[in-house]
Amino acid sequence: MPLLNRKGFTLVELMMALLLFSMAATAIVETFSLHQRTVGAQAERIALQQNLRAGLAVLPAELRALNAAEGDIVKMSATSITIRALRQLAVLCQVPVLGGASVTLTVRQTPFYGTQFDNTRDGIYVFYDGDESLRSDDAWVSGRLTSAPVNTAKCSDGKPAYSFTTSLSLGALPALTGRIQSGAPVWGYRQTTYGVFQQADGRWYVGMKDSSAALTPVVGPLVGSNGLRFTYYDANGLVTADSSRVARIGVAILSQTATPVRQGSVSAATYQVDSLSTYTTLRNNPRW
Repeated sequence: MPLLNRKGFTLVELMMALLLFSMAATAIVETFSLHQRTVGAQAERIALQQNLRAGLAVLPAELRALNAAEGDIVKMSATSITIRALRQLAVLCQVPVLGGASVTLTVRQTPFYGTQFDNTRDGIYVFYDGDESLRSDDAWVSGRLTSAPVNTAKCSDGKPAYSFTTSLSLGALPALTGRIQSGAPVWGYRQTTYGVFQQADGRWYVGMKDSSAALTPVVGPLVGSNGLRFTYYDANGLVTADSSRVARIGVAILSQTATPVRQGSVSAATYQVDSLSTYTTLRNNPRW
């Protein structure tokens, strides 16, 4: 067939084909973009919820071990709390000699839970059994480490031990050798602060610091300076400002996504906000 007699597409047909193709391509791109926005928004919401759950896993676990009557709450406010956070658990393997200004404690290397004792930052609680036939004189006595632990010490049975000196505060308890026995538990604590702080990027976070360390973010970003709230209750369920009378602490975290999220076909992206709250009963207090 001669070339001039062959049939082809008219200009109108080509323009219609291009129009239909562009419409289909636009629909596909918009559908893909909507899918990407939905996936991104869902990922941000999941991260937000995981962030909140992590915060309410860490804080109640720390607060639950406190005894307010023993001074475990050092300082408290609506957006910050400084506590004696438990960091070690050890077991005495020699009977310490009491009565002097300095008391040497020897604890087993195994079992030993937590980080190693740090004489520059850590304090301790030691169980004082007193008269074995009585429960009324049992107590926890506190102290500060006055020397770095020595890891070449030996228990009374020859097993490896850590040894360090402390300044124990017995108060009115008799300083009689044998009242703190071998096998008594030793808790180590470190002064730790949880509170709201603003980073250099202008965002607000729940921060944590111990001793002289700077605040580091634990949970966030928050909605603002009021994204973390503590409420303190006494044994009667009334709000209290007396740190020695706290029996229960309410914790509420109001957080937002790390980046703005577009919802569906909405053109403007906004931060998504979610919150979680809980109540924690402190040690040696009745359950609520």
